Amino acid sequence: MIRPIIEPTEDGTPTLRHPVFGDTYHSTRGATGESMHVYIRQGFAASGLPHVRLLEVGFGSGLNAWLTARAAFFMNRTVAYTALEPYPVDPRTAAQLSYGADRLFMALHEAPWNVPARITERFRIRKVETSLQDYEFDTTFDLVYFDAFAPDTQPELWTADVFRRIFDILSEGGLLVTYSAKGTVKRNLREAGFDVKRLPGALGKRHMVRAVRPIG
Repeated sequence: MIRPIIEPTEDGTPTLRHPVFGDTYHSTRGATGESMHVYIRQGFAASGLPHVRLLEVGFGSGLNAWLTARAAFFMNRTVAYTALEPYPVDPRTAAQLSYGADRLFMALHEAPWNVPARITERFRIRKVETSLQDYEFDTTFDLVYFDAFAPDTQPELWTADVFRRIFDILSEGGLLVTYSAKGTVKRNLREAGFDVKRLPGALGKRHMVRAVRPIG
């Protein structure tokens, strides 16, 4: 496990900086603000399904999973959440984040790796210590949070071949949301078969992307 550096963001919520890649796990303009906009509003809320099979590429600090578990309660929905993370964060570091005072947040970090865990009546999670490239999919998903480090940092994760793998395990009408609207990202998503929509980005960022697997 790794112990990233904790850093504040402009909305007052903390993020982490990876000790090897040097990137932050969230926007420095606001960790919670970015996650709420990109993943909860444009992803989870937009899916509209009563039960969501959700894949997250990059569990990271656990912020997206925590916000999704909270949203599932308030929206009266259930979630089967699979998170892929090759560099798990030490729970002791997670506990030092301001979210660490929340029992639900720490339950996500303390859940065992590589086996399913029931966190609440509405939220089950399976955290898998692996990369997206090495993971062998055994189910389909309705929604993907694509929250890898930036394309310039991890270009191998933003290729058409990777997006094609995700396309193949998404249900028809399934969504992929990501903070990056880089031209190569959009082109690679389209090459993989997605319909790509550019949306307003979070916290002053111009754009983000929501991609859909077409029906039929």
